[in-house]
Amino acid sequence: MSLKKKRYVAGMVALSVFTILGAACSKDDAKEAAATEAAKSTAAATDAAKKAEAPVTIDWLAYNSYGEPDPQTDLFKMVEQKFNAKFNVWYVDSQKWKDQLNVKFAAGEMPDVLQIRDQIPKYVDNGILAPIPEDTIRKLAPTYAATIDKYDKNLWNSVKYNGKLYGLPSINLSGDYPTVVLWRQDWLDNVGITKIPETLDEFEAALLKFRNNDPDKNGKKDTYGLSNFSIPFVLGAYGYPGYNANYIIKDGKVTFAATQPEMKEALTLLNKWYKEELIDPEFLTGENTGGYWADSQAFYNNRIGLTGNGMFYQWRNELFGGDDKGGSQYQNFLKSQPNGKIVFGKPPVGPTGKSGTPAWGVNSTAVGISTKAAKDPRKVETVLKMLETSFTDYDYYLTVLRGKEGQDWKKVDASGKVQILNQAASTADISKQGIQVFNIMNNPDFDKKADSDLYRFADSKKTTGYPPVIVPAVDSYSQHVGDLYKLATETYYKIILGELPVSSFDDFVAKFKANGGDQIEKDVNAEYQKMLGK
Repeated sequence: MSLKKKRYVAGMVALSVFTILGAACSKDDAKEAAATEAAKSTAAATDAAKKAEAPVTIDWLAYNSYGEPDPQTDLFKMVEQKFNAKFNVWYVDSQKWKDQLNVKFAAGEMPDVLQIRDQIPKYVDNGILAPIPEDTIRKLAPTYAATIDKYDKNLWNSVKYNGKLYGLPSINLSGDYPTVVLWRQDWLDNVGITKIPETLDEFEAALLKFRNNDPDKNGKKDTYGLSNFSIPFVLGAYGYPGYNANYIIKDGKVTFAATQPEMKEALTLLNKWYKEELIDPEFLTGENTGGYWADSQAFYNNRIGLTGNGMFYQWRNELFGGDDKGGSQYQNFLKSQPNGKIVFGKPPVGPTGKSGTPAWGVNSTAVGISTKAAKDPRKVETVLKMLETSFTDYDYYLTVLRGKEGQDWKKVDASGKVQILNQAASTADISKQGIQVFNIMNNPDFDKKADSDLYRFADSKKTTGYPPVIVPAVDSYSQHVGDLYKLATETYYKIILGELPVSSFDDFVAKFKANGGDQIEKDVNAEYQKMLGK
């Protein structure tokens, strides 16, 4: 074959190959284009279906109903649009919650989601609350679930009945901080004490000087060490403070703190202190003689130099700038003692190393899904997505909790710290605007971010505490608790005063048990085991 012919054949072969490849590529391109168009079409159809899907309607009572919300507000509409939902927000007067809600239940009315302000067993037995599978919660609200785990895994037990979850536990961040121990710093200085007392012996030495060494420098022996607010953390140096009808868990069983033998030891010390005039003889009347419950007129008016009972935010003595004047009780103290100084201390450590003040605990009002809502998976899914969004989207959380940015609040720096702009707004007006209606519950991590200065201060003053034990409510407790509380407080006070000998504690324990204590322990332990699914 000639060279010319060879070149011709080679050219034809190459042309054929390119033609075949071109055809193949054209077919592939066509297929890809067709697939792309199909995907677009499917996506468009899905979007259209979503847009066309009717909003899920939810009867809503998962908020503090201090006022009736207006469904025409921007905040209300934002939440409805975000979750493709329509909310029929129930208004039940918060002060008459149980009575008004029970009337609705009796009439066959039921919200889809509600705060649980009554006993879970009662709601379950009456067909109101539906179980919520833990797997569903962790799938649709994983950040929320992880936050509960982080703060206190026992919170899940607070909403259990017969081993099933019947609610979404809620966190009270302030309750993570025990009640405070406060000293008059100027009194400590005046009597020559340079170290903040930490043990019972150091407390006693300081209190003796407060009584005998004229700490207020008025030339009179008219001062004492402590009064009723401080008694719980003296008891706490021996174990869980048992001055009322508090529970403890001992050897895996629920029992009463008030009847524990270590409380007898604590009362022995308090009786000694009373005889030595370290305790204000008017402690039965109490430090608070009017006004807000955390006020201590005895502390304000130079009668005692040690107090407690209040919270870190009430006694905050660090100022954050601007017009800030500190905590409300700190301000009240300065009104009475303009030159006075306070210092945060620690609860005293007892003979076996125990220490702590009463704590409210992080357990707050849980939220439940009704049996009506449980029939519609979209309702359950929407509620859990709303909850998760409040634990993942900071701006959304601030909006549903505090209102419109720039109008009700603003961020003051890049960290996300927030300044409230609607301080004067009433709770009714806040509810009307839809604020604090859809946040479902507080997010402690976001709260710390928004109020970073406050919680930095709180963390710097945090001590050990005795939070409440989470157990189910039982009818026998409701029946007998009033009498038992009265019996415990009267006996404790009479032993401190010396009106009863310390040995009478044993008679008190026997009477406490016989007058309902044993029955309550029997009932609550049975329910406690059911709560845990055992």
